[in-house]
Formats: sequence, C-alpha cells, structure tokens
Amino acid sequence: MRELSKYIGCSTQPIFKNYTNFDEYKIDLKKYIDEDYKKFISKYVDKNDYLYTISYAYALYAKKEPNMFFSKFMADLAGSRTVKEVLNTERNKETIVAMTKQYNISLEEANRIYRDVRFYTHGMATQLSVNSIKLTEGEIKELIKKNIEINLRGK
Repeated sequence: MRELSKYIGCSTQPIFKNYTNFDEYKIDLKKYIDEDYKKFISKYVDKNDYLYTISYAYALYAKKEPNMFFSKFMADLAGSRTVKEVLNTERNKETIVAMTKQYNISLEEANRIYRDVRFYTHGMATQLSVNSIKLTEGEIKELIKKNIEINLRGK
C-alpha cells in the first residue's frame, strides 16, 4: 500500500480508508481493468467476423493501453489458466461457435484455429505492449488476417 500511495502521490490513509487490505484493492482493480477492456474491445468487435475483430481488438488494446494489457493478461493479477480453460470462457466459446458458422468448419477445427490464432495474436500483443515491435494498425490487421487464412488452409 505504501508503494501504491507513493506512486499516486498521496498518503496511505485514503487507501486504507477504502480497503482493509491489499487483496480487497486487487479485486477492485481487476474489476476496473476487466471493464476497461470490455469497453475498449466493444468498439471493434463485429460478431459477423468475430475471430478477426476480437483478435485485432486484443492486439490494439496492447498497443494503446500497454499497462492495462500487462495487468490484465500478463501480471500475477491475471492468474494462470490451462488452454482448455482459455477456450471455455464465455466470450471465447461464443467466438468459436461463430467461427463454425462463418467458416463452415467443425467445432473441433474451430477450437484448434481459435487456439492457434489466439496465441499468435498474444505473442504480437505482448511485443506491442512492451514496445519491442513497432506495427501500424494496418500491419496488425494484415498479420492477423494472414494468420487466420493460414490456419484455415491447414484444416
């Protein structure tokens, strides 16, 4: 709490007035970051082209909001999940089902393609968030589209 208060330029008193411990603060912080991400991606997601638009929004969030991206997807706050758990989140399942219709593929193929595109995009997003790669929005779009095409051909 002392580090946080120093970072934001106040004493610990206002923080402890609202939170009895750091875990309570982390719960609120996680909720805030989750809402920020949902609000951001909602501007870009088109359910008629779900895989592409959700992937693009994910990478763009990393580029435009690197600290929020890091906190949501890479820090201890994010926790860890198995690939199966990632695929079975509500939004990801929704995307996968939409892919079966859009691309006329089986659920098994949609799961595989989603997984592969998701982790490709995460690699790109990670590099964008730490500024180790410079990509324009157009380049991000092109890379994701090409990756989806490659994965669809691999079916």
